[in-house]
Amino acid sequence: MYENMGISKELENLAKKTQDEIKEQFKQIDEICEINSVKVLEAMQESGLSTSHFNTSTGYGIDEPGRNKIEEIFAKVFKAEDSLVRSQIISGSHALAITLGGLLRPGDTMLSITGLPYDTLQTIIGIGKNPTKSSLKSYNINYEQIDLINNEFDEIKIIDRVSKGNLKLIEIQRSVGYSTRKSLSIEKVENIVKKIRQVNKEVIIMVDNCYSEFVSTKEPIEVGADIAVGSLIKNLGSGIATSRSIYRWKKRFDRISCRKIKWYWKRNRTIIRAKYKLFKGIIFCTICSCK
Repeated sequence: MYENMGISKELENLAKKTQDEIKEQFKQIDEICEINSVKVLEAMQESGLSTSHFNTSTGYGIDEPGRNKIEEIFAKVFKAEDSLVRSQIISGSHALAITLGGLLRPGDTMLSITGLPYDTLQTIIGIGKNPTKSSLKSYNINYEQIDLINNEFDEIKIIDRVSKGNLKLIEIQRSVGYSTRKSLSIEKVENIVKKIRQVNKEVIIMVDNCYSEFVSTKEPIEVGADIAVGSLIKNLGSGIATSRSIYRWKKRFDRISCRKIKWYWKRNRTIIRAKYKLFKGIIFCTICSCK
């Protein structure tokens, strides 16, 4: 069948043999897709999504139904207590900057337990080659890091540092970013979160979940993280929603932090005609993320 395209019969047979050898892996992927698809559909049904929520809107958009419905659905899908899904947030790095700026205060310390973050986050923190005057460090926010060992958390160093206290936030970057290490599975994240909680129940655990949504049947909030940050440019948008980022969290943070994260955006409406793409993106992403 493929000979007219310059593909030999031997190569075609080899491809079929390879597909047969890895059919169990494809079966597992299909199961993950199905579970996550049902999760999204259930959230939409429970939230009462209707065509009226696709309508355009103008003005400040206080109590804007479509925007509120999007955020209600995302919170349900990711088992969070609240979420922010806005077109005004232009990238995952922007979402991370808002999150860190909302949770950290001068004198606080954040600890990365997955080594050096990727370049754009380095700039936000103030540890890159070109730190800005508005970086976290410029506001006297301290940064520490513990490197991975052979793609595994350095549990001894992490527990030792956490037990000493004086930590406001722990950051976990699941994806490789621009490095050559492997991505971190949700099982590994769950394991280290449990061990951290055994010695410190108050420290905020934030997961940079970019590129990692729906690759398994659980998400960071479900395994004990306090806040997860992601981007609709990547998995969650399926290539349909553009330049929009999100994050989800538990409501255990102080009022000032929550206000800085959420209330500032309360008057910002979702861009006209963008809502349909946001809804459509999360429908398709359960398949796109795995395959």
